[in-house]
Amino acid sequence: MHSRMAELQQIFRFAHDYSNMDTVFTDPSRGICWEFMYSQIPDALQPYFNSIRPNLNPGDSGPDPSIKLHSTSFRLNFISVHFYADGTSFGSLIVGPFLLDEPSVSSLNTVLLEHHLPITFMPLIEQYYLSLPLISSNKTDRLVEFLSFLSFHFHQRKQQSSLKTIQIDVQNEFVRLPETVKEKTDEAILTINDRYRTENKLLSVIENGSIEKLEAMQEELAIFSKLPDRIPNNPLRSRKNLAFVTNTLLRKAAEQGGVHPVYIDSISEKFAIQIEKTTSIQQLSNLHDKMLYEYCETVRKLSLKYYSPVIRTAIEYIRLHLAEPLRLEAIATAVHVSPSDLSRQFKKETGQPLTSYINSLRIREALQIIRSEPISITDIAQMVGFSDVNYFTKVFKQLQGVTPSDYRKTLQCKAAKKPQT
Repeated sequence: MHSRMAELQQIFRFAHDYSNMDTVFTDPSRGICWEFMYSQIPDALQPYFNSIRPNLNPGDSGPDPSIKLHSTSFRLNFISVHFYADGTSFGSLIVGPFLLDEPSVSSLNTVLLEHHLPITFMPLIEQYYLSLPLISSNKTDRLVEFLSFLSFHFHQRKQQSSLKTIQIDVQNEFVRLPETVKEKTDEAILTINDRYRTENKLLSVIENGSIEKLEAMQEELAIFSKLPDRIPNNPLRSRKNLAFVTNTLLRKAAEQGGVHPVYIDSISEKFAIQIEKTTSIQQLSNLHDKMLYEYCETVRKLSLKYYSPVIRTAIEYIRLHLAEPLRLEAIATAVHVSPSDLSRQFKKETGQPLTSYINSLRIREALQIIRSEPISITDIAQMVGFSDVNYFTKVFKQLQGVTPSDYRKTLQCKAAKKPQT
C-alpha cells in the first residue's frame, strides 16, 4: 500500500509538470491528498467557484479505469482520472480548471446571468478567466493520452481508458447565500472599492504633481502589493504586466497634468524597458516607487495645465527648440499671434519677460549637464542655446551667483570630501 501511494504521488507530480495547470489528487471520500495550485480565485468569487471542483464526479469506484472531461456551467473545464488497483480504489487525479475557448464579453455575461452573479463582478470574472490556461483541442487530446498512459501504467492493464464528456451544473449551489458568505463577499467588495479609490487618488496626485501628497500616501499604496497574480504560475511575469499597466496609467495622468507628450513618451519608454529587464519582484517594487516619483516630479516641473492655450503652445515650442536661436518673432509665428500680443500675454501669465524665461530654462538645463557630464563650459553653452560663451557665463552668474566654472569646482570639492564607501 505504501509503495502504491508513493507511485501515485510520482504520477501526480508527472501530471502537474506535464499539464502546467492546477492539479489535485483526492482520496475515495474526496478529501484532498495533494495539490499544486496556480490559479487564484478572487475573494468575492470564492463562494461561487470553490464549490466547482468538489462537485465533479471524477469516476466510478469500480476496477475499470476512466478518464473524464468535465465541462461545467461556468465554462470551466477539468480532466479527471480514477485510479484503481489490487482491488482497491485509491482516488482520483483532477487537472484544471482550463478554458477551451477564449473568454468573450458575451460568454462571461452568460456566466453572470446563469449563476445570478452581480454585474459588478464582471471585472473580477474577467480577471479570473484571463488568468486561466487556454488550451487547444489538440493539447487536450495529448493531455488525455498522457493521463491515460499514467492510468494504464498504474492499473497494469492493456486497455485504453475511455474519454467521456459530462455536464456538471452547480449554478444553484448558492442561489441563496448564507449570511457568512454574504459577509465575505461584502468584505471583498469593500477591498476592491478601496483599491479603486486609492488608484484614483494616486492618479490625481500625479496629475497635480504633488510630491508631498504622494509621500503621505505610502501606507495606502501598500494595497497594490496584495493584488492576486493574474499569471499565478509566473508571478514575476504577472507583476511585470501590472507594472506596464501602471506605467500607462501614470503616463495618462501626467498628460492630464499638462505635460507635453514628447516628455511623457520618453519617460514611458524608459520605464517600459526597465520593467522588462527586471529579474525579481523586489526590483519591480523599487522600480514602481521610482516611477511614481519621476512622473510626479515631471508634472511638477513641466506642467502647463494652468496656462492659456497660446502660452502653453509657446512654452512647448521654447522647450523643444531650446538649443536653437529663439526670437520673439519666430515664436509668435509658431503660435499664430503677433509678437506684441505674445510678449504681453507671456509676461502676464508667467510673471517674467519672454527672454528672461528662455534664459532661466537654458541655465536650468546647463546646471543639469554640469552636474552629470564632464563637458567643457563652451560646449555646454552651445548645447543649451548660447552662441556666445561669455554671454552664457554672464547670464549664469546673474541667476546662480557664481560662474559656471566656479559652480563646477564647488561640486568637485564636495565630491572629494564625501567619504568613500
